[in-house]
Amino acid sequence: MKSDVIALLSCIAFGHLLLEPAPTAAAAPEVKITMVQLSLRDHSPESVIERMPAFFAQARDYGSDLIVFPEYVLGYRIDADHPHVARFRELAKEHQMYAIAGLVENHGERWATTALLIDREGTILGRYLKAHPAAGPGPHWWPPLPGSDAEARGILGSQFKVFHLDFGTIGILQCYDGYFPEAWGCTSFNGAEVILWINGRDGMIEDGHCRFASLAYGCVVGANITDGKNTGFAGAEVRAEGTPEEARLFPRIDHPGDACVHATIDLAELRRRRKHLRTMHQRRPELYGRLTEDVKLWQDYPDVPWDYPECAELVNQSQLPAPAPSKEPVDP
Repeated sequence: MKSDVIALLSCIAFGHLLLEPAPTAAAAPEVKITMVQLSLRDHSPESVIERMPAFFAQARDYGSDLIVFPEYVLGYRIDADHPHVARFRELAKEHQMYAIAGLVENHGERWATTALLIDREGTILGRYLKAHPAAGPGPHWWPPLPGSDAEARGILGSQFKVFHLDFGTIGILQCYDGYFPEAWGCTSFNGAEVILWINGRDGMIEDGHCRFASLAYGCVVGANITDGKNTGFAGAEVRAEGTPEEARLFPRIDHPGDACVHATIDLAELRRRRKHLRTMHQRRPELYGRLTEDVKLWQDYPDVPWDYPECAELVNQSQLPAPAPSKEPVDP
């Protein structure tokens, strides 16, 4: 726990020193990305995979270097050699593009909400494990009560990873991760020029989260969702057809259902912005240590009752104990 706190503090306070810029095969001046909005509700896992080739074809026609599918779409409690993953890898190789998609991946008796990154040859290049578990009933979507605590009892990610691709450096966040400004900041400070935020939920991609991250942390954001809407991009360096709306993602999908959206990212201009980023040059890291402390905000409100009796026992806990191993009957 202490090492995790030190690592996070180092990332927040000294993010500009954490990693030297990694060389890319060529400092590509631009990259083309396709964000896919793919519904899971009322669809079998097999039908989800069957709907993927059409989106790969659209991405190929646009000339995309990277196609990004939402969280969970490859399956639940499966291994990395599952046929769904194998088919996804085949599609990436066939279309010679990087591809990202989510699944709940088996890890022995446990599991992790995983985003897989596939390279242009269909090889698993890396994985990002969700760091912040979505767990709990409304209206607060907390605490992680039985029946809604699966992610909190799985394996959580322990770092905000970046991946050095042949056009530049990307990072990945999953769903609830995107509600934490620290997650965006650490990923960008680790070198991510483009951050892909994949979501498996209904509702909509929040314009404010994406636009703030792009402005404050000097990155372009691509975000998508399964059973919601507003899949799209944020960042001044995004180039696409159409007219941007004030304070909205652009381009974006303004309706629920299967669809995709393409954009070209001006990486040369993005790198120019990152070099001159005022929210980097004028940071005050000596003031931010409070962000890594165990803040007990609820103690400010002793007269406000908890909505659930379990709340008091679950404060400030992301990781819950693993479930007890199943005890299957043994045949004599």
